[in-house]
Amino acid sequence: MTLKEAIDRFDLLYPNAVPFAEKRAILSAFDGRLYAEVLSCYDGAPETFAGYGEYTSEDTALLVGAPYDDIYIKVLTAENDALCGDIDRYNNAASLLNTAYEQYVCWLNRTRRRRGGARVKL
Repeated sequence: MTLKEAIDRFDLLYPNAVPFAEKRAILSAFDGRLYAEVLSCYDGAPETFAGYGEYTSEDTALLVGAPYDDIYIKVLTAENDALCGDIDRYNNAASLLNTAYEQYVCWLNRTRRRRGGARVKL
């Protein structure tokens, strides 16, 4: 899934007034944490992650691929609910996001070799 695809899909499912730049920043922060905490521990991961900035192409592929790429919709949903101050909806969205995150990390543990014996905790 690309940056534009994730944001367009979120906008289609959850109409909102959050600017594209803010959604890009949310996805950049999420992928930055994901890279630092998880992906960098595995063989086959990119050497670095610089984030998605103003000049990043909208066609840039996000770090999590199919079939786990719906995690980006969950990230945007949770952040949108938090920005709107809807705590009940945020709690539900955060729970779904945490489940998707755990499933992705478990998949990484099953399918990829870890660098230098690093352990990833859930």
